[in-house]
Amino acid sequence: MAQQEQYTLGQLYSLADQYSHEYPVTLARKIEILSEIQVLLGRKAADAVREYKRIYAERKRVYAESYLASVKDKAQRAELAIVELRLQEADCEADKVRWDNAVKSNDQVINSLKYSLKVLLAEYKNPANEKR
Repeated sequence: MAQQEQYTLGQLYSLADQYSHEYPVTLARKIEILSEIQVLLGRKAADAVREYKRIYAERKRVYAESYLASVKDKAQRAELAIVELRLQEADCEADKVRWDNAVKSNDQVINSLKYSLKVLLAEYKNPANEKR
């Protein structure tokens, strides 16, 4: 979809919020925009996992190098060498979880709106509604 390159997540959420839940066509458009957001969130989640794994691998490398370079107290010296990397790893893991939660949350919203659209379409097709 072309909008993925044109808009930020915030802009897409603002655009989706402008569509009403009262009419099938506007609700369908909202679902379409939220689906585009889902793609972007998935990419962000994947990037966060990649960064977390990169920092994890770096931490393991620095630990091993420090352990091998130490003459005594190898484990303690290696642990001291990776303190900053552990903090970076924790931040990356938090980002990973945050983006994963955003994907799951957005998915729930889309599913809820799909159900609302199904109900709304059924109401529009009901002949009893035409007599009002």
